[in-house]
Amino acid sequence: MWGGARIRLHRIRFQAGALCLALFPLSGLAQINVTIAPPSPQRPSTQDAVPARAETHSGPPTGAFNVVFKGGDLAPKHRNPNISYALDPNREQFFVYVPTNYTGSTPFGLVVFTDPGDNVEGVPAGWIGVLESRKLLFVAAHNAGNREVYARRMGLAVLGALEMMRHYRIDPARVYASGFSGGARIAGLLGFFQSDVFHGTIQNSGADFYRPVAKVYATSSTDTAGLPYGIFHASAAEVEAARRVRFVLITGSDDFRRGNILDVYYGGFAKSAIQSKLFDVPGLSHDTCDGETFLAALDFIEGTGSR
Repeated sequence: MWGGARIRLHRIRFQAGALCLALFPLSGLAQINVTIAPPSPQRPSTQDAVPARAETHSGPPTGAFNVVFKGGDLAPKHRNPNISYALDPNREQFFVYVPTNYTGSTPFGLVVFTDPGDNVEGVPAGWIGVLESRKLLFVAAHNAGNREVYARRMGLAVLGALEMMRHYRIDPARVYASGFSGGARIAGLLGFFQSDVFHGTIQNSGADFYRPVAKVYATSSTDTAGLPYGIFHASAAEVEAARRVRFVLITGSDDFRRGNILDVYYGGFAKSAIQSKLFDVPGLSHDTCDGETFLAALDFIEGTGSR
């Protein structure tokens, strides 16, 4: 990992009609300084060690980097009242990972990740090889952690998706919302509230349903703030729209939220007409899944077999 080192990055500028990487001198307004926080002690090995950087490329930039997208406001055709779209792409910062096999000649898919923390330190451990083999880009907003309101967190995920689709060649049918813990719950909400953008979810150690479910496996029905866990409100139209999305819920035998997620899945998703699948991974704690489970989740979402 980066061990808390201060990394000086140059802003990556995107211009209308073309994708380019512009390097600037270390003085002037174009410079941005990013302090990469050390890994959380609760999650010591959850990201692949891919340091963010800025380099000169003959084609689209690949690898890991932090970026402030330049341009006007973006919003999807369908606007949901639960999501904040009043976000300035000139101010928000994103972590981006572009596989080295991306050239722009063929469309890739996109994973939009929401983390429970404000600093995104990398791609979840074991996922980079899958991103490359399945031709998927990765984007995650900074300052979208659990302390932020849901509307902003969802808005940042939407903005990240739209900006990536504007600057990279992305198949709009292969855009998926993902996240960990509280971020996984945001991914699930996006499957209901922004199903025109997100066609699948990969939810690690966090899930909700649009109606109450029976408490069978859970030992607690509240979150860390003492609020009810696992329930949100959706309109009949939002529920109907979510039927075209495929939801993946991931937990493990050592996940303290396992009981809540089992109740949400068996008492909610499994009894509905919503397409969904549960992965209950032996030995997995409250964490992101490994590459093998990530690949299996994609197999379900994309209707493919193991590759």
